Amino acid sequence: MNRDSILFGILTGFAVPFVFYAILLIINDFVYDMDIIPLPRGQKFQFSEKLLMTIAICANIIPFQFFRKRYMDTAMRGVMFPTLAYVGYWIYKHYDQLGF
Repeated sequence: MNRDSILFGILTGFAVPFVFYAILLIINDFVYDMDIIPLPRGQKFQFSEKLLMTIAICANIIPFQFFRKRYMDTAMRGVMFPTLAYVGYWIYKHYDQLGF
């Protein structure tokens, strides 16, 4: 498979946020279970789903910069398609909380 192709960029663009979101969920569960950040009245700290999704979407910057430094312009273009799809899904899922 040619690494400077739109298909490779699309696959990378879908995989990186998915894996990064899974890692963030594991970290979130660890912080919640271990009660690392204490709150008053027995409450436990937990990151919001909206924040975790936003960070996972922003993780696409990593492969995008990797492709940019290696002049893989077609793969860079491919990363943008799943990123826009993830952003569209994020807006659809959290539209009622955006305050429009």
